[in-house]
Amino acid sequence: MPDLQRFLARLYTDDALRARFLAQPAAVARECGFDDAQAERLAAEIDAESLTLAARSFAKKRALKR
Repeated sequence: MPDLQRFLARLYTDDALRARFLAQPAAVARECGFDDAQAERLAAEIDAESLTLAARSFAKKRALKR
């Protein structure tokens, strides 16, 4: 679970990684250390709209803390 949480945190905060994931989700998940089955599951379960909305929400929260 910690690996998944770290990966999601990176997706939410790293624009370049998120863009690559949205273009090739399973490949990027594999690059980040997930095995084939896990990568395919992440690719199927993380939808672009939800990921983008979450990333924007976290960016706004970070901006407010500054």
